Amino acid sequence: MNVSTLTKNMNEGKLVAVAVIGGLVALILFFVLISGGIVRHVPITWQEKIETTIALKTIDGQLNVIGIKGNSGTNPTLLMRTKDFPMVLTVINQDSIPHMLFIDGLVVHTKILKAGENQTITFYSPTEGTHIITMTGYHHQANL
Repeated sequence: MNVSTLTKNMNEGKLVAVAVIGGLVALILFFVLISGGIVRHVPITWQEKIETTIALKTIDGQLNVIGIKGNSGTNPTLLMRTKDFPMVLTVINQDSIPHMLFIDGLVVHTKILKAGENQTITFYSPTEGTHIITMTGYHHQANL
């Protein structure tokens, strides 16, 4: 092997090394710019939210909450995270008379829902705790 072939191989190796290092630096710079919000005007991460659907229905002469989506069963406990995590609650009146749902302590309520109507409300719980859900005079304890 002569000196000129050896020099050529060393130069090609240096070129490959410079290209690899330059590519890594460019990739790191790209991720730093994106994560800093310079490229996007919205956060990259998805905000968590709780979506729940409940129905108001009289069973055996007593008004109940029936869990449809996110919860199941009769008079389910509605759980949510505090502060920046919204609860998206859809309330369906499956009863034959109008009802209104009110969550005491959060000052959250639906309009008066006629039979078959529904409403979706979005709210935030500022603190952990148990709140009372009131429906047309019936009280149901719910952990939110």
